Amino acid sequence: MAKKNPETPWWKVLATDTLGVLLLLLVPLLGPLPGPGGIPLILAGFSLLAVNHDWADGAISYIKKHSVSLRDIVFPNTPWVKWSWDIFSILLLVAGTFLNVVAEHWLVKAISVGIMACSTTIFILNRNRIDALDKFLRRTGKK
Repeated sequence: MAKKNPETPWWKVLATDTLGVLLLLLVPLLGPLPGPGGIPLILAGFSLLAVNHDWADGAISYIKKHSVSLRDIVFPNTPWVKWSWDIFSILLLVAGTFLNVVAEHWLVKAISVGIMACSTTIFILNRNRIDALDKFLRRTGKK
């Protein structure tokens, strides 16, 4: 394992590596929960490991490089597929909202919020709306 900075004290390396590995070990436990689940934990764990190790930097670069191609596979540039994803996301949002309104148990309400978050994510990722939103936010952020 190649360390990025050999002058870093051993206790700092141990602390960041331990926290990074612990976050990665939590991913299978928190991944199935509604909402983003384990995705932020994966990002945080690899980020902490990338502070000290080149291999983690390489893993982050690989994920960044191939995440766009995965989006192209899931959301291809075919009109009927785009419309199908849009209709599915709207139906999912309606179902999640209905479930949230009629549910009385806190767990069912939490699952309905997860369903609504998934439908919003599908809607934003379809038709490259996320890229348009990113451009808009970058343009409005500059004054």
